[in-house]
Amino acid sequence: MSQPNIEKIMKALAKYNIHNAEELNEAMKKMKPLDITCMVSPPRGDISKIKIEEVRNSLFTEHP
Repeated sequence: MSQPNIEKIMKALAKYNIHNAEELNEAMKKMKPLDITCMVSPPRGDISKIKIEEVRNSLFTEHP
């Protein structure tokens, strides 16, 4: 799997006035639940060690 383009993600979030992790957390709290089961397949391997905080934080750190 290729790495996400952080600049594109940040640009897309900026359209919704989300510029940092705190604003993203607030926006996520206000979201209605979204059922995506029809768009995903069962995960392969053990994903229980992935923490959502790590994913969020990786969006707002500097990448080379």
